[in-house]
Amino acid sequence: MPVTTMMQRLALMGGALLLCPLPLAADTFIAPPVEVLEYGVICDYRPQGQEIEAPDTNAGRIRQGGDPIVFDLLTDQVPGVLGVAFGISFQPSADLGDVAVRMVTHHPSFGTGFRTSESWPSTITGGSGSSRYFYFEFDYELAPGPWVMEVWLEDQLIVRQDFNVVSGEAAKEILRACPTDNLTS
Repeated sequence: MPVTTMMQRLALMGGALLLCPLPLAADTFIAPPVEVLEYGVICDYRPQGQEIEAPDTNAGRIRQGGDPIVFDLLTDQVPGVLGVAFGISFQPSADLGDVAVRMVTHHPSFGTGFRTSESWPSTITGGSGSSRYFYFEFDYELAPGPWVMEVWLEDQLIVRQDFNVVSGEAAKEILRACPTDNLTS
């Protein structure tokens, strides 16, 4: 076969491969005043804090307060299983003071009538750790695919972390790495 024909076929195959869906590579972004970002999964989360109204969320509420979150697994791959939580923990620079931010979560559709972007106001304090997470509390929330958590300071994005929520065997495989018993049954 002539070299030019072989190269044309390879070019066509390469173009076809580009049309095939590939897993998303997780994206991490931080900008000043944020200095540190950690993210991961909490395998067997127990809700803490108090509920406050958050009308721009599907549940109409969020939890605020409680003990700082500690990740069981430092990963962007999340098992879509009830009782699992995932999120981000970050620290703004010490000279920031108290500032208002907007927390935003983008996720696949939960179905008709549900938001695919949820947001609420919050406050962060310079030099103090701040965290946010999503807790799989209801069956309808178990939407596999790309999820994104963001923090906005006025109109400036200061934190962005991509996650990939998986189900089935992929979720079970991740749960096997959890330090908690009985999560894969």
